[in-house]
Amino acid sequence: MNQGARTEPLFDAAGPMNAPAIVLVHGSVVTRKMWLPQLRGLSDVYRVIAPDLPGHGALAHMPFTFAAAVQTLAELIRDEVQGHALVVGLSLGGYVAIELAHRHPDLVRGLVLSGCSLNFDGVLGLYLKIVSELMQRGWLKQSRTQAAEKTRRMFPLALADVAEAQLQAGVYPEALGPSFSEMAGKDYTVLLARYPGPCLILNGENDKASRRGEAKFVSVMRHGRVQLVSGAGHACNLDQPEAYNQAVRAFGQAIGETLPEAG
Repeated sequence: MNQGARTEPLFDAAGPMNAPAIVLVHGSVVTRKMWLPQLRGLSDVYRVIAPDLPGHGALAHMPFTFAAAVQTLAELIRDEVQGHALVVGLSLGGYVAIELAHRHPDLVRGLVLSGCSLNFDGVLGLYLKIVSELMQRGWLKQSRTQAAEKTRRMFPLALADVAEAQLQAGVYPEALGPSFSEMAGKDYTVLLARYPGPCLILNGENDKASRRGEAKFVSVMRHGRVQLVSGAGHACNLDQPEAYNQAVRAFGQAIGETLPEAG
């Protein structure tokens, strides 16, 4: 498993070149391969692009920071999809998507946010800050073997091929410390309140941690709502991929991000 600098493409893409774009932003430790069910399920009417974030996959040689992650996505949207996209993020990818929408609202046609409707503040923020410090000092580590086993458990048996693709792409626990450091104590509702576009909080029904903040997050959105993926947990795009795809597709249609009908 080669986890150093790579010469492979920086993103996966599927769907018609002239179709409205969906950019998928992956969570921590994993890579763009976690989105294979969405590339397969949404590329009939969308141009679907899943990039790697800094510190992960093809960009493992770049240190993870939110600024670098936002820059990576902004350049991708400008260069590959004509300057705007529906941005879908899960977990860490959702927080990065919020930052992108705050800094570059013109690039984000709409937001779908999964597993990221929770601020790490108060005692939780202090805990995350301590964990981050211990990780960055090397006193607390998650080995790649441990990360790979945890990652494998994310995938249902029906997605064994996707799990294999993800494990072949590698796991990247080194990015946890830097990401935790920036997330601790930050109020993402302040950023969301300033984004003028439509938002969908799309959480797994059983993702109890993320769901604690749903009401607060949706209350600050100018055009937002909450939808749950029945029977799904934190990685709801993997637990129930068809239901997740259907929800993203419906949201895209509602905000006008679909191909015009022929004729």
